[in-house]
Amino acid sequence: MNDIVHVDRERTRAELEKKLPPKTRRFQLDDIPGVMRSRLGWPVAAALMDRWFRGAGFAITLPIKLSTPPKQLHQLPSSQLDENTVTMQWALGFARVQAAMSKLQAQWNSPAGIQRLQTQTNQQAIRQPRPWRFGNLNQPAKVLDSTCQVNRLKVGRFGDPMDDFYGAMGEATLKIAVSGLVTPKGPDRAAIAIDELAFYLRDAYDFNNDSFLSQPLGFWGPRGVKRTPRSALEIPIDEQWMYANADEASRQSYLVQNRHFRQWRALHGRGGDFMVVSDVHRVRLPFPIKLEW
Repeated sequence: MNDIVHVDRERTRAELEKKLPPKTRRFQLDDIPGVMRSRLGWPVAAALMDRWFRGAGFAITLPIKLSTPPKQLHQLPSSQLDENTVTMQWALGFARVQAAMSKLQAQWNSPAGIQRLQTQTNQQAIRQPRPWRFGNLNQPAKVLDSTCQVNRLKVGRFGDPMDDFYGAMGEATLKIAVSGLVTPKGPDRAAIAIDELAFYLRDAYDFNNDSFLSQPLGFWGPRGVKRTPRSALEIPIDEQWMYANADEASRQSYLVQNRHFRQWRALHGRGGDFMVVSDVHRVRLPFPIKLEW
């Protein structure tokens, strides 16, 4: 009798499963780079996120984010620094980066900028010939950051267009380094003629809650990303299945937050935070900017 009941139950289950839609794999967190690349046309954002997913599990520290010695950019291992993905040529394709660079070029010699320039010049003046050149702009941005960078400006904010820059950097720091001929005038006194500027971007790629705009969160699915809610479901961090055909599954979207990336790291043992620095965009000035202190 029990065998008959068991057979009937199995038959009923099989008949019910025939009536259900097919089982389809749900969209999950590590599918996002593929959507960035194939659906949205965000190659730089996809490359940075791919790197995060591939990297050994690592949570960035505050000294790294602040470039506190001995954690300055040029002191970081390659696992904690990406200097090959973001280029200024790519970044200057976005109007907000162009506007930020124009503003920084016009305002870099603010009182704070001149003070930093003076401090760095005085620190480097020992054993220099007379006159001497401050700032070797042939060096990569990670070196300029600690030798001749004098001012900076935030670029990017909430509400920006959801494009490759938003996906890759969100809110980043545009920095300016300078080069010029220094003529000593006495103890802690000098004149400098700035004849070239260098611009580069710097950012931290992490999923901590201190910077909501640092990554492109929102509502993600196979068809892309939206700011406005289309679903209350949270993004799966491992493989899950649903009864739906492929078209229905492709219309589903999921809430993505910083904590999902941290949960993914805890589950999989991968997910490495890192600093991002671009290459250098140099601007030769038609006439030197002369300063003296």
